[in-house]
Amino acid sequence: AAAGVGPEELADWESYGLLTAAADGSFDAGAVTVARLVADLGRFGLEPRHLRAMRAAADREAGLVEQVVAPLRRHPNPRTRARAEATAKELATLSVRLHAALMETALGVRID
Repeated sequence: AAAGVGPEELADWESYGLLTAAADGSFDAGAVTVARLVADLGRFGLEPRHLRAMRAAADREAGLVEQVVAPLRRHPNPRTRARAEATAKELATLSVRLHAALMETALGVRID
């Protein structure tokens, strides 16, 4: 795979919900990024079973973003519908920044 990961590991990570292959068995760029990060975390002893919580948290955060943008996507005005994607991106960026700040506070370290 593009992330330098073997098929057994990919299948394991898929079974934990960390990755999802396309219908043809390939992985998109986002999945490759996730695979690289899972591999990097694995070097510190974190296994897929540990990372399931991170996946669940990300899914919950995405659900919150979807709740905010869903009415924009359904709106009859095309400009409002177009604003939905920009709003989703901004909310995702803010969520990542909040997560980093919370990690810094919890660990007492500065993340660059």
